[in-house]
Amino acid sequence: MINNSETSAIKTNPTPDIKNYHFESFNLLVITDGNVEYDNDCFAPGIPPTELKQLREKHSSLSTHFMLPHNIMVFTLPDRIIMIDAGNGDKAGPGAGKLVSNLCVAGIEPGDITDIILTHAHPDHFNGLISNSGQLIFPNVKIHMHQKEFDFWQDDHADFSKSKSLLSSLQSLQQEIQFFFTQISGKLQLFNTDEPIFDFLQPILTPGHTPGHCMFTITSGNEKFIHMADIFHDEIVLFAKPEWGTVFDIDFDLAARTRHRVLEEFAASRQKVFGYHLPWPGFGHIEKDNDGFTWVAE
Repeated sequence: MINNSETSAIKTNPTPDIKNYHFESFNLLVITDGNVEYDNDCFAPGIPPTELKQLREKHSSLSTHFMLPHNIMVFTLPDRIIMIDAGNGDKAGPGAGKLVSNLCVAGIEPGDITDIILTHAHPDHFNGLISNSGQLIFPNVKIHMHQKEFDFWQDDHADFSKSKSLLSSLQSLQQEIQFFFTQISGKLQLFNTDEPIFDFLQPILTPGHTPGHCMFTITSGNEKFIHMADIFHDEIVLFAKPEWGTVFDIDFDLAARTRHRVLEEFAASRQKVFGYHLPWPGFGHIEKDNDGFTWVAE
């Protein structure tokens, strides 16, 4: 687990938007792509807005809407630089789209990135790969995605009946994702969960949010932590009420069950975990809290 003393594990941070962690097997940068505001209607569909408001206020959330960070891991090794997800790009500006400039501050040019692993195929994870003119921002990468994720979005008869989002919105989303697949043709490499992608990255299929959504176990020597991707989109609602879910969940009930299983497992183990949308820089652990759970940031 990461050293909480912030001495050997964390080096000097060049900006507030970059954290630098040193491990035996690699150096890890956590870089923000920025923060994006989401409407309250995206969360807890079917739950009265007053209940949602009361829960957030109980936990001292005073913001009107949900402000979601986008935390991106960058692993530097002697022979490659690996990134997990690619952020929003300019399409979610001005709050997002900061990844490339922050990489440059850290001394990494877009052409230096050798591999990008997509936890799943939602646009806020892949839009940062493509410029507004349609060019690939990271020209030398291989892009890795779970086979089930690719197969689902490529299926013209994909089952959206278990989502609480509008069918028209989901069909539009699918078209956007399918177009993205054409843009990365020749770069995409599909994986399954029976073996690591790299020596230190083991995918864990966690379906519900999307069919091929993956967490990752990241190991260096005796240290281990989990990248939870989009199991959680905020640090309050989905921990206290994991069954409330989001409109982003393709299979709403399965996502809730997966979320609850992850909460139970990691609250029991106190495993160090990381969230793409959890408060910067994304590291912490989960604790049981009466009938629910709570996020404890590092």
